[in-house]
Order: sequence, then structure tokens, then C-alpha cells
Amino acid sequence: MANRKKSTVKSDKSSDSSSNFIDRGDYIEVVPPIGTIRMIQKGTAETPMNWYDAMDYAKNLKLGGFDDWHIPTIEELKEIYKIQKICGIEKSDEFWFWSSSDSQKDPDSASCIGFFKGENGRNNKDKSFGDIRCVR
Repeated sequence: MANRKKSTVKSDKSSDSSSNFIDRGDYIEVVPPIGTIRMIQKGTAETPMNWYDAMDYAKNLKLGGFDDWHIPTIEELKEIYKIQKICGIEKSDEFWFWSSSDSQKDPDSASCIGFFKGENGRNNKDKSFGDIRCVR
């Protein structure tokens, strides 16, 4: 049986419940889910890529026997930023993470979050730029 780490934190979604983060090796299981997030990829893609390649990466990702991973929406990505240190996926490098959400200001750009300070941003979808961390 795989070695599993478990930590507990109060979720912002409900003051009466807590979420447990279970280390499953390649991903963290969130029990109960926070919003729509049930699992979070523990690692990231090996190299920065543009938004279109990031979407393909997620579509082809297979972890833990699951093949329905996706790039998080901007709302899901904000949740991951809030819980990153508690659930064991801390990213200390100064990297931005793509979201699947289009920028409301520019349809050729997608929303992203800088995980070093939690800043919201946007970047051109064609630019090889940020990290990818998938969810399901």
C-alpha cells in the first residue's frame, strides 16, 4: 500500500466542515471536495507551454488511473493558491499558472495567477509562458 500523508484544514466553503488532503503520489485527493476540486496534480508540466498546448496536455494527462483531468478555471486556481502549502503542493518558484478561463478583457488571452504572490493576470494564449497544474 502506498504511503499516504493526510492533513486537515478548514475550508472556506463551509465553516462546519474540514477538508482532508491525501497524498496519492502523483496527485492530492481532496475529501470532501472544495467546490469542484476533488483531486489536484501534485507536480507540474516539465516545461512552460502556451495555453493551447496546456489544454492538450491536460486532455492527455493520465494520473492514478484517471483520464479526465483539466486545466483549472480561474476560480479553481484561486482555491489551489489558498490551500497550496497545507495540501503539499507548494510552488516556491516565481511561476504563473494558466487557467482554462478566457480573459474578460481580451479574448486572445487567458487568465492566470502568479503563485509567488497570488496575483491575478492574463497572458496571450500563443505565448509559451507559465506552469500547468491540472485538477479533476
